[in-house]
Amino acid sequence: MQQEPGGLPPQPIAAVSEKPSQLQTLGILTLISGILNCLIGVSWAFTIIWLLPAAFSIVLGILEIIYATKLMADPVRTDRIAKHIAIMQIVNIINGAILAVVVGILALVWTNEPKVKEYFAARSGRW
Repeated sequence: MQQEPGGLPPQPIAAVSEKPSQLQTLGILTLISGILNCLIGVSWAFTIIWLLPAAFSIVLGILEIIYATKLMADPVRTDRIAKHIAIMQIVNIINGAILAVVVGILALVWTNEPKVKEYFAARSGRW
């Protein structure tokens, strides 16, 4: 093994392809939020007045579950953060889904993290 000047062994270069911890956390939170949104939507569907918001919550819950499975896979099976899902999560405040709002805000904040940007840029070939 070659040594660097000063007698130290060479240090491994950090791989850009390592999945940032924010993505795994976001995947878990999105999965929990998706399950809760489906439950909220079904419960609201039993009241005729809330039929449209119930449908929104159910559709959002299904999209969240699908997206969460893509984020939690190793390697991630998507090329970018789905900002449209984050915006839908924030809009879902109309159904009282506080967790969805928090997850949506976290997703938008973590989209701008340098590690996350580098990870997706490396995966899409624009590095």
